[in-house]
Amino acid sequence: MTAREAARLIRTGHVSVLRWVESGLIEGYRTPGGHVRIRKTALVGFLRKQQMPVPKELVERVKLLVIDDEPHYLRALKQLLQQQDARLDVELASSGHEGLLRIGTDRPRVVLLDAHMPRLDGIETCQLLKDNAATADIPVIGMSGRGGDFGDRMRAAGAAVFLPKPISARDVLSALEAVGVLPMLATEE
Repeated sequence: MTAREAARLIRTGHVSVLRWVESGLIEGYRTPGGHVRIRKTALVGFLRKQQMPVPKELVERVKLLVIDDEPHYLRALKQLLQQQDARLDVELASSGHEGLLRIGTDRPRVVLLDAHMPRLDGIETCQLLKDNAATADIPVIGMSGRGGDFGDRMRAAGAAVFLPKPISARDVLSALEAVGVLPMLATEE
């Protein structure tokens, strides 16, 4: 984006933005014609480091599909996660079958999947996701409130991370960071 576009987004003068780029506070580059350009990620990093508000136009949303057969747990987790991080767009599915349908239509960026569910359990759901070339690249975070070997079985089916229940919003955010879909806020690092 140009310095003027960045200035308009953060409600400041473009000369200030140019000075910040020239002083190295915002990482930018020059086009062959000598014009300054700024990547969105560089501007967001600068704003967070300076503890300035980040305009919603600059915040990348991450679509997270949570699949669990416990409706109260689904609703509570959705509310908790969206309160904790505004970048999350949390969708819900109450079974493995519903989850697979939602994945096919909504294409989430990441799936949080309960290992133990009736009919099509999370382990089988994960395996189906990973066996399909169209969905194999979607990271899966497994979870379960039951002991035993569910974590090992979820990882064997293709889950990148496994979380024992009960899980906190911080657990989920850390797992999202671990799978590379949600970089932590600069103020949290």
